[in-house]
Amino acid sequence: MALYEESLTSKAFQLIMLVPIILMFVGLSATYRGGEGFEIMLATTLTVSFFLLDVTAIRIEIDECELRIRGFLGIVVRKTVPIENIAEFEVREGWMSCYGTIHFTLPGEACVTVRQKKGWTVSFTTNNPEEIAAVLATLGIPRGA
Repeated sequence: MALYEESLTSKAFQLIMLVPIILMFVGLSATYRGGEGFEIMLATTLTVSFFLLDVTAIRIEIDECELRIRGFLGIVVRKTVPIENIAEFEVREGWMSCYGTIHFTLPGEACVTVRQKKGWTVSFTTNNPEEIAAVLATLGIPRGA
C-alpha cells in the first residue's frame, strides 16, 4: 500500500511532444508511399513515439520499502530508490531549483532532492512538497539543509 502517490503532468508539454509524434507518422506515411525504408521508419517512429509518450508525465509513489518515479508508460523513465538507501532529502521552492544526477522535471510547485547512501542523487518535481516531506520524515529519513 502506497503512503503517497502523485501524478504530475503538463498539458503544454504534452502538446509540444505531440508535434514530433505526428510528424513521425507523416514521415512513415511518406516512406510507405515511396516504397523504400518503411521498416526502418516504422521501427524509428514506434521507438521515438514510446519515448516521447513516456516523458509526458511523472508518477511518484512512496511506500514503506521504496520511492518509485515512473514516466507515463514506465518504459524509459523509471527510477526506484530503496528507503533504507536514502541518506537525506531536501525540498526547494520552484520546479527548476533542484538538480540531481538523475532529474525528473515537469512544471510544478517545488522539487525534492533525494541523496542516496550508495548511488546517484535523484531529484524530481512535485505539486505537494510538504506531503512528500512529511511521508519521508515519517519513514525516518532526515531532512537536509
